[in-house]
Amino acid sequence: MEKFLSLMLALLMCAIPLCACSSSDNFTEFTIIEENFGDELYAIGFRKGDVALMLKVQETLDAMVADGKAAEISTEWFGSDKLLKDQAFPNDTTAAADDTSLQYILDKGTFIVGLDPAFPPMGYTDESNGDLVGFDIDLAREVCARLGVELKLQAIDWSAKEMELAGKNIDCIWNGFSINDERVAVLTLSKPYLANAQIVMVPEGSTIKTKADLAGKTVGLQGGSSAYEAVMADAVSAQIGKIEEYADNLSAFMDLKAGRIDAFVVDRVVGEYMLTTDAE
Repeated sequence: MEKFLSLMLALLMCAIPLCACSSSDNFTEFTIIEENFGDELYAIGFRKGDVALMLKVQETLDAMVADGKAAEISTEWFGSDKLLKDQAFPNDTTAAADDTSLQYILDKGTFIVGLDPAFPPMGYTDESNGDLVGFDIDLAREVCARLGVELKLQAIDWSAKEMELAGKNIDCIWNGFSINDERVAVLTLSKPYLANAQIVMVPEGSTIKTKADLAGKTVGLQGGSSAYEAVMADAVSAQIGKIEEYADNLSAFMDLKAGRIDAFVVDRVVGEYMLTTDAE
């Protein structure tokens, strides 16, 4: 119930189009401009070729959707069932004859999830006790319980996430991980399970009203993130005065609050959560 109350406002924002969020006066210090850097979908990232493991995790998630457990977790965090259903796989789902990825997890008895520890509400550090909590973490915990393996959470440098995965320091990336062409090419991905967008947050009263207004301005974002990729893929990136890359979104948001950057590009799910909790 605590999670529901803390996220209820964010959910109301998510339940209406992003442009309506942008014109809202609910937040007295910061706002989201009408334009964004594109819609996207979240998935779970596995090593290229770990199809057997991905399919088992997906099968378990599908069972959780069917029996209502996934909706229960979503409602606890978001106030309603936000999970996408009946989505297509981004990759080929044919497991090779020598694919032992699932057996590898079952044999070692642990499933290591790599995550950014400052990415609320998907996965983040609870300041009251230091525990890692979040929507994705609760989904992963239930999946592990059903697979009969122990969930281990591994905080990682987000810019090195693919290296962590390739080196088997983690078994998957599950923390608001956006689907894009580059990731489809080098990883095995689950079905999309949540919708997102890359939004631009600015102080109330800012002259920045559109993406074009970012010309000559200092823009902050998380290095190695889909926010960075979305900005760099946009024509406006050539006009931005400076792009400041941060290790995590919280650091970028703190610099926005301190006036050290003019705008902050971040996942909508995270940005709206930050606005909600900052206004409390």
